[in-house]
Amino acid sequence: MSEIKTSVSLYSLQDSYARGRLDVPGALQFVASTGATGVELISDQMITGTPFPSDETVKRWRAALEASGLAPVCNDIFINSTIYRNRTLRVDEQVELLKREVCVSKQLGFDLVRLVSDTSPEVTEATLPYAESIGVTMALEVHAGMSFTSPLTRRWIEMMRRAQSDRLGLVIDFGIFCDRVPRVSKDYFLSIGLNPQVGEKVDELYAREGDTLHAFGSGFGGEGSMFPAELSDLFRGEVDSEYSFFSTGYENTPLEVLDEYLPYVKHFHGKFYEMTDAGSEYSIDYDKILGFLDARGYDRYVSSEYEGNRFTPEGKAVHDQEQVRAHQAMLLAHIDQEVADV
Repeated sequence: MSEIKTSVSLYSLQDSYARGRLDVPGALQFVASTGATGVELISDQMITGTPFPSDETVKRWRAALEASGLAPVCNDIFINSTIYRNRTLRVDEQVELLKREVCVSKQLGFDLVRLVSDTSPEVTEATLPYAESIGVTMALEVHAGMSFTSPLTRRWIEMMRRAQSDRLGLVIDFGIFCDRVPRVSKDYFLSIGLNPQVGEKVDELYAREGDTLHAFGSGFGGEGSMFPAELSDLFRGEVDSEYSFFSTGYENTPLEVLDEYLPYVKHFHGKFYEMTDAGSEYSIDYDKILGFLDARGYDRYVSSEYEGNRFTPEGKAVHDQEQVRAHQAMLLAHIDQEVADV
């Protein structure tokens, strides 16, 4: 029986929000209408005045959240350590910023915060006593491009294991389980001048080498270039190298890697780029991933996180609400099928 619960990241609805199709209460009501039971927030995006929202702003958010019936699952937070031109913020300065974001998250009703992938382990560990004192869990996002092989991610995980606190964990992004480069990405770059041969070669390399992040990082391609010659020889302009670099933002990680880390996982980002008319995600095998999680008794949330919006050609509409609804339908169909099979 599936114990997976579903939520929606309001990141998915950023276009509807920015263009006025949905306000915050409307976004929450939309999420509830999809069948999801939880919501994920980016407070910097939708809570006015963050990280210092007024009491009235917090009150309005809490009222809208209560009216929606949704559970506050996770707040995605950031630390801007490069606000000065001449230096990076010191560790103690970053700690104060992180404490503030954790405090705001608690005020908004969240007991879990997602730390962006490059949050330093030193800053996190120094903030941990405060997070523990107010009951907030800090979880590092393991994201494509900075997955389990990233040195910074490894250092953060080493800190987490050493600290052995229930208030530390991981958020895993499904973008590390891409079987192929998203079709909408290639279509977008083709619309702005990508050489079709480059798109085809990237697909070939991704399939042949496992993914392009590891293929390009393996050392072949000549001095001064991260790209193999069989790809770079096809470049006709900047868009070709840009697309090739962009293709390293997806990874094809073996699911079995999760067996080591699942005890630390607090949440999953159900990243998706394109829901097809057949009701499946074009680049990511959700049946395989969800079945894997079911078999291991995962009982927390998977949050719809739509990222195909960034690949909408100029002048075309972003169908974020339709895509989110289709993604939730896919997740819920899997859960219902698992229940029916018991």
